[in-house]
Amino acid sequence: MSIHPMALVSPHAQVHNGVEIGPFSIVEAGATLGQDCQIAANVVIKSGVTLGRECVVHENTVIGGLAQHTSPTEEPGNVIVGERCTLRENVTIHRPLHSVSETRLGNDCFLMAGAHVAHDCFVGNNVILTNNVLLGGHVHVGDRACLGGSVAVHQFCRIGRLAMIGGCARVVQDVPPFVLADGESALIVGLNRIGLRRAGFDRAQVKSLKEAYRLVYREGLPFDEMIAAVETQFAGTPAAEFAEFFSTGRRGFVQERRSPVRGAIRLHPAAEKESVEGRRMAG
Repeated sequence: MSIHPMALVSPHAQVHNGVEIGPFSIVEAGATLGQDCQIAANVVIKSGVTLGRECVVHENTVIGGLAQHTSPTEEPGNVIVGERCTLRENVTIHRPLHSVSETRLGNDCFLMAGAHVAHDCFVGNNVILTNNVLLGGHVHVGDRACLGGSVAVHQFCRIGRLAMIGGCARVVQDVPPFVLADGESALIVGLNRIGLRRAGFDRAQVKSLKEAYRLVYREGLPFDEMIAAVETQFAGTPAAEFAEFFSTGRRGFVQERRSPVRGAIRLHPAAEKESVEGRRMAG
């Protein structure tokens, strides 16, 4: 254990073996730091926070601040951060509103500089939140999801596992699992094929996901019939997660962005004639 003499660590905090704490950092009473955590300078870890083992927390990060709410409660819940998470500079993670709730990060998450996780959020394992991502209260992010820079997610929205969202998107509805959402429009543009490959999905699994995607977005079935069809046709495969996800939504779902029908560019007759004559002279 290595605690800088300029750090303030409460004697009522639990600090396990191998922890390193840099100068001017504060660890409040009731906080727990797991084995081999590395805490840089100017970090604040407040009461009610538990860090799993081997977490790395960079400068100016604040974990366990009270919820940014107009009516905060007197007995907030706890913040639980899993193992081997990396929190870069200026990350903020807030406590839930009520003592029976948690704000939770899974294992092996990577939160880049300026990312914010609001009260009552649940973030799964292996999630990447790029610079300045903002999660509103009660947001749920599935395993291995990746959110691009400055993505803002509205309160109570869900991001499905292995979904990828392009930078600067404004997410106000649920994003299903396995899909890729465009940053400019925040609409779905297909499957997250690179993410699926990196996660070890085989060809058969990807094929079933493609078929399920077409059924969901291209067949035009009524909503309940679509869910029933996915459950029947893709039972026992990852694609069945589409049915579970769609059957439990409350905020509605992000729609697909279909490209407009391609059309030939029509030239003015004079310009077209000049173009033809030019090609003759060149030939």
